[in-house]
Amino acid sequence: MAIPEQIYEIVKTLPPEQANEILTFAKFIRAKHLNANRSTKAVDVSDASMPWSELVHSLSGAWADDFPTLEEIRMEIGQDIRRESL
Repeated sequence: MAIPEQIYEIVKTLPPEQANEILTFAKFIRAKHLNANRSTKAVDVSDASMPWSELVHSLSGAWADDFPTLEEIRMEIGQDIRRESL
């Protein structure tokens, strides 16, 4: 039995709420791999076939390297992080 059939056999025995969680997770995995296979500049916002939630998941974290962390900002302005945590 192939993997899709195995997944279907398991999911059809679950209550609707749990089956929906499996569906959400599968969409997340698909979006994660789509994001890994294309650069952020190649995202086509005119693609109406992609649901909004999938687009958001595929773009999440895409600009993480472009922004400094809070610790980097505080170091630049000379704030002592340890003192603030006391």
